[in-house]
Amino acid sequence: MRNDQIFVLLLVVLLPMSGCFDGGTAGVGEAEGAQDSGGASETTVVNNYYNNTTTSSNVQERTWYSSGDTYFTYWNDGQDAPSGNQRCLDYGPDYDTSTGEYIGEDCRETGYPTEASDWNVTDCTSRGGQIDWSQYNYEYQFRSAPSCVLEFTTIMTAPGEALLIYQMSGLTMNTVCDGVSLYTASYLTSGAEYAVAPGSALNCSHEITKSTTYASTVWGMEQQTVWSIVYAIQDTMVV
Repeated sequence: MRNDQIFVLLLVVLLPMSGCFDGGTAGVGEAEGAQDSGGASETTVVNNYYNNTTTSSNVQERTWYSSGDTYFTYWNDGQDAPSGNQRCLDYGPDYDTSTGEYIGEDCRETGYPTEASDWNVTDCTSRGGQIDWSQYNYEYQFRSAPSCVLEFTTIMTAPGEALLIYQMSGLTMNTVCDGVSLYTASYLTSGAEYAVAPGSALNCSHEITKSTTYASTVWGMEQQTVWSIVYAIQDTMVV
């Protein structure tokens, strides 16, 4: 066989084999490309997951608290006389003139009250209230009945804690921080989601109270209503 014939025969045998080699190389490249592509996609998902987690951790979750109860709308000293009128100032025992049997207590003296002791305030104090004469500052201040201040609850906050008031019905909040009284708030601004109490950088006490008025038994001294408050404590950074 001649040399040129041998060369042609070798070409016939090698050409099909070279196609197999090329196909194998392309398959490896495609597999590696698919693996690389899948890795990149997986990394993106993981990164997005951690990004979402990081974003949500920046928003502080608030725990809401609520307090409430019923209370008596008015207080009374046991007399039917309206505030500002003459009333019984002195009671004493009453006896039957025939038998000498004790009948009960009777009024010995009536007139306008001239001092605090002329009022029986046990209806207020027995319910945890405190008598307040501050609304009167004149010569006849004891002629009219004082207010009865009921203390419902006290919220304590430390430096770095802000008190957020979401709802407060008919109440008064007295805030005292480091021994200094800041202000008295009785309601939220109309349309506001919440109100921030002062003193978030200090040690504060926020006393929730209600001032009730005197009423004669004719007005229904046993009438009751409800007090309620909803609030949250928000962490702050004191600078």
